[in-house]
Amino acid sequence: MTLRSTTGGILALGLVGALAMTACTPNLGEPMDATTAASSPSGQRDALSIREDFYVEIARFTEEAGGKWTYLDGDSFSPEDRASFSPKACAGADDDGPRQLLLLLLSGPSKEGPAEIKRIKSVLEDRGLKVTGYIPGTTDGETSSVDAESTTGQYVSYGTNAQRTTVRFGSECSSDPTMLQDLN
Repeated sequence: MTLRSTTGGILALGLVGALAMTACTPNLGEPMDATTAASSPSGQRDALSIREDFYVEIARFTEEAGGKWTYLDGDSFSPEDRASFSPKACAGADDDGPRQLLLLLLSGPSKEGPAEIKRIKSVLEDRGLKVTGYIPGTTDGETSSVDAESTTGQYVSYGTNAQRTTVRFGSECSSDPTMLQDLN
């Protein structure tokens, strides 16, 4: 077996684990309801302001969560990155309606699944997000997850199991015309 085939197998296993965790976790990564953003004071912010705040929040969260975070392709995540985004329609919105930015990050498995999820739940609640889903798990290898959202449509969906930790972020929803364009 070559290093290349071993690395490919490890990457494939990691992707399968991340996808399995996604399939086993209800509401993992679903965009927020567009009606939430329409009633919020920030529902008209421009895309560049939203992206900047989005990355500040992601940086704070990944620092508090700990671990080494990567993008799905395996490249290391840095809070200083300003990736290109194609804003996506918020749940329930048509193509010209409110949109949000989405990001998925991966990390290694948690060695303390249920305790880790309880800690992350507290972090999210301390930030003023409302927990909408909570699966504490009963063993360290079992899938544990927590989903939380804000009134502006921002959400965090965090899950961990024996293979991988994933976190999905969604920015606030906005109807500003700049959210209909790609951000580079």
